[in-house]
Amino acid sequence: MKRRTTRKGAPKLRLVALPAWKAAWDDLLWIERIPRYIQEVIRLEGGNEYKEGREDPLLNLV
Repeated sequence: MKRRTTRKGAPKLRLVALPAWKAAWDDLLWIERIPRYIQEVIRLEGGNEYKEGREDPLLNLV
């Protein structure tokens, strides 16, 4: 997060820093989905049916 929020220099104002920190934190949320993706690959037994990308494959299961 530090690298991302200070890439163009450290924010001098709290008004600028808070949105940058929140955006960086939101970008880390993909990590929470990794266990679901692993379970999906296991369910498919590593087959080619797994679709990569931002779409959550578990949301489309019925």
